[in-house]
Amino acid sequence: MTDPIALSPFEARWLAELVRRHEERHGALEDRSALVAARTAAPDFETRVLRRATELGAREGWRAAILRWHGRARLALGGAAVLALVLGFGAAAGVLGDGSRAVNVVWALGGLLGVNLLSLLLWVLATVLQARRARVGPHAGGALGRLWLWLVSAFDRSPAAADLPLALGSLLGQGRVASWGLGAVSHGLWALALLGAALGVVTLLATRLYGFVWETTILPADVFVSLTEVLGRLPAALGFPVPDAATVAASGDAPMLQEGGRRAWAGWLLGALLVYGVLPRVLLAAACAGLWLSTLRALRLDLSRAGYARLRPLLLPESERIGVRDPEHKRSGWLPRPAVTPEGAGAAALVALELGADLSWPPSVPELVGAHPGALNEDFVRCDAGRLDSGEQRRAALQRFSAHPPRRLLIAVDPRRTPDRGNLGLIAELVEHALDTRVWALAAAPGPEQPAASRLPQWREGLARLGFAPEALLLDASAARDWLLAQDAEHRP
Repeated sequence: MTDPIALSPFEARWLAELVRRHEERHGALEDRSALVAARTAAPDFETRVLRRATELGAREGWRAAILRWHGRARLALGGAAVLALVLGFGAAAGVLGDGSRAVNVVWALGGLLGVNLLSLLLWVLATVLQARRARVGPHAGGALGRLWLWLVSAFDRSPAAADLPLALGSLLGQGRVASWGLGAVSHGLWALALLGAALGVVTLLATRLYGFVWETTILPADVFVSLTEVLGRLPAALGFPVPDAATVAASGDAPMLQEGGRRAWAGWLLGALLVYGVLPRVLLAAACAGLWLSTLRALRLDLSRAGYARLRPLLLPESERIGVRDPEHKRSGWLPRPAVTPEGAGAAALVALELGADLSWPPSVPELVGAHPGALNEDFVRCDAGRLDSGEQRRAALQRFSAHPPRRLLIAVDPRRTPDRGNLGLIAELVEHALDTRVWALAAAPGPEQPAASRLPQWREGLARLGFAPEALLLDASAARDWLLAQDAEHRP
């Protein structure tokens, strides 16, 4: 099952968290084909975990559920944006009224900005407190952002989507990702609501006649003159009109009905709304969005979790540390003719080609042989021609065998490792320097302490491409010893 829409890196990690949570609670999923696909991905562990999760998520329906979730998220965000504009416009109409009564400029500004400023203060306090914590939960961010997240999750009750919010919270609980993302949504919606209020103020001021007044019982007029001047400095720097001291003082006795005074109050009210309401929210939304994208790019799976640690030996097996199988060697398809005559051949030789660290050398295999294990090991030690792990060791062996070619050469390999181009090419070169050659799969024989050799089919296939007969691959230690020392019997008088 393959979804035509590719997942983003964030969605892929979200899906991996979903798979991990499911397997930790309900047991491992059947993943044979997913493991095969994952091992073809890049060699790093996280990339293979993501590839496995993508394969399983497509089969189980989780991948499609995440894509549907994002579709609903965009739809809900668009609806919330429209609603914020409408509510902002309605708030402006409620504050200014229908023009039948004078507008109290203090109450009007407080009605347009008061709730916004209180919400902004709470957000700042929450952000400061969260900065002192090591981890931030999925409920960080503004109230509007959390409401949007809840609405998106509430409209899909399918089994595939049941764990989406929990997996998302588990992923976003790392660092400040959730805080910045939901903060960007919350500030953006507030900015739209205040922009709607500004549009409402402009529309109503353009179509109705309003008088402006400030009212007080105990405060002197100088307080309102100073307040108007302080709040009008930033709007005035941007070109908005500000009422002078005489206009402010006159508005305290009766509604300001003169055209110049009305325009000054209208410009002051609109400028304060834009400068102290819309502009800060826009800047904060942009800052949170930038931090969200930055933390999102740095987001990685917590591979120390038990659900991921279980996958490490499956996705990064010991036999694949050298990488995937290389392209076929240029010599594949034929077995070189040995450039050795029977008269020039010497004693038998045994070499080791890239054995695993758990396999001793010279061979010591008493658990694989029923009788006379000591004699068997002694024979192997007597024929030992060394390990061929490094390039220097390989060149030295080829030079030695070129000068003193063995009558029989037994090449011990670790069948748990994948045969690559270099190994098969070296075997083909060794064939040219021995009268007869066999390959011994040293770890292939099953036993209570010996794991099964999972790459034997690849070794058989690779040796067959070189031209070896099927019986040239030896699996039993006794058979390897009998073949290696058979020349003694052949030349015994």
